[in-house]
Amino acid sequence: MIDPTHWIRESHRTIEVTRAGDLDARPDAAFELARAPDGLPLVMHVHRAVDVRGPVVRALDVGASPDRELERALAELQRVARSCTITRRIVRVGGRAYYETAGSIAGHLGATLLARMLGAVSPLVLPDDVAAAREPSRFENSVLLSVQELAAPTGGAPAEPYRSAAAPAAAPPAPVTFGRDGRLWIGVTPDTPNLAVPPGPTLPARQATARPLILESLLALRSARWHIRERNAVPGHAIEGRLSDLAEYRRALAGAERLSWSVSRADAAQLVAELARAVDRDWHARGRVHADLKPGNVLLEQTGIRAFDALDVPSGATAAGMTEGWAAPEQALAAALSPATDVFPLALMAIAALSAVIFGEEHTMIVPAVGRGRRRLRMIKHPDVWLDPQLVALPLEARLAWRTLLTRCLAFEPARRPQRGAELADQLDDLLRRWELPGRLPVACGPGQLEFLVGSRDPIWILHDGG
Repeated sequence: MIDPTHWIRESHRTIEVTRAGDLDARPDAAFELARAPDGLPLVMHVHRAVDVRGPVVRALDVGASPDRELERALAELQRVARSCTITRRIVRVGGRAYYETAGSIAGHLGATLLARMLGAVSPLVLPDDVAAAREPSRFENSVLLSVQELAAPTGGAPAEPYRSAAAPAAAPPAPVTFGRDGRLWIGVTPDTPNLAVPPGPTLPARQATARPLILESLLALRSARWHIRERNAVPGHAIEGRLSDLAEYRRALAGAERLSWSVSRADAAQLVAELARAVDRDWHARGRVHADLKPGNVLLEQTGIRAFDALDVPSGATAAGMTEGWAAPEQALAAALSPATDVFPLALMAIAALSAVIFGEEHTMIVPAVGRGRRRLRMIKHPDVWLDPQLVALPLEARLAWRTLLTRCLAFEPARRPQRGAELADQLDDLLRRWELPGRLPVACGPGQLEFLVGSRDPIWILHDGG
């Protein structure tokens, strides 16, 4: 049973939803950014207005009725403040105007849909390790490793895994990953696309490395459903329906107190197979390795699934960074990568879709990390996989077939794994055809807050950005 967890707010505010171009003429504006994953409008509400009158009146202690001269001065001050706020966070590049959000992409849009289904943290990582970590985000974000230097000889000496290396003249190039620190650029001038923009030294440099803003959708999945707990409902009682039936969904939301989404376990596993095929097409077929595959680096669009924020390493080369828990052993040990390196995290995603567990003897290694001192890495040298029949009711033959494939995909030696994404996709497809996976996976709602505005019967998702 899927328990609705997202509280629905009945707003007491009146917001006029207009267009992004109003940001060039007034401090505050609300406009539809795109459609949310459930097909409802996703509105960005920008707040830039500054009240200068109130603080001045309070500081002067002149009460509610300042004299006429002060009132004129306050009106002029308010006018100047308004003109300043209209230009605040407006970026003009190449004849186009954008509004740059104060909040980050991750802060506004949250986790990707696949990360909400499968979890952002690898199934190799125990919950106790996340709870005990000083930086829990280390299990979701890529980090730059200087262990790469230790893989090559220095000064004619033979390379040894734990030998100290001389300090480098310059740190290795940083991975091109900016999902958490990037900002949204909202097109203000007509026909200006919305962009996801990384941090950078200059505006032209940032624009040159920007990418189109892509919003995800659950509507491509036939199994996607909504689950609603109605106001004043009997505890534990919920209603549900298909997300693709938007009219029924809107009607149900009118009486809703809490909301959740879900997809079938079979669809989640099928997404991993489709992702493996997409990675093969976009990287492996070109002799390259993505090298930072994880649910947080995957976008689910209505037209398909694809990975982004790749380290994009040539096959046979080493990677400068990795995400702990998702990286294959050879990547953590600064050995040469191959497409089989990407098969490792793809298998971890399939394991998460199956709610399976990984077990085996754990080994620990201390490695240096650029700007972060040292990191303790844990890995299982000969991992095995167990499918709990109480969580996923499959016959023994099916559980053994899944276990055999997934254990092979997690092999310490890359040569023992399927060698490319397409090979893994074919084998996943075969198992999914032979046995239907039972059960459903919850999908956290959002981004933003679902609200019914004053005077409106239609709910909208609202993102708030304070400029």
